[in-house]
Amino acid sequence: MENKYSKILVAVDGSKQAEWAFKNAVAIAQRNEDAELYIASVIDATIATSGLSDPYIFNSFYKRTKELVDSYVESAKEDGLTKVFGIVEQGIPKIVLSEDIVDEKGIDLVVCGSSGLTGFKRMLMGSVSEGIVRYAKSDVIIIKQRSIPADFEATIAKKFQEEQEK
Repeated sequence: MENKYSKILVAVDGSKQAEWAFKNAVAIAQRNEDAELYIASVIDATIATSGLSDPYIFNSFYKRTKELVDSYVESAKEDGLTKVFGIVEQGIPKIVLSEDIVDEKGIDLVVCGSSGLTGFKRMLMGSVSEGIVRYAKSDVIIIKQRSIPADFEATIAKKFQEEQEK
């Protein structure tokens, strides 16, 4: 039995693992005719209490995040998808991704990479992927680091990082 998904959400952050999750989400959307693909990045609310709370710095960070999401949207369209939407939000990532966007858009599948958080930060915050699994009302696919082929190159993330270094 194969599930039919009509609204797919993929979380991206500019990492190689997130780009592999994106590639998987695109492939799933291609197999599900007329599927909508939502590509989201959430700016962590804890930024508001850090040095990035300065409006100029935050706006610059938001702009870069939107450019990243827009790059993924363009890539999905180049792969033949027509119903592709970018989302940039601010908040607690695991809540925004698993509850807010899922509920607001009627998402029936979330795809994301497994968390890279470790140690004390993970103990305090929990991982985003764990939160999505726990709280999302939709199906969830977690892309593990070990599932990424050795020869996979994260071209969008790499290009974005190179542009930011200029």
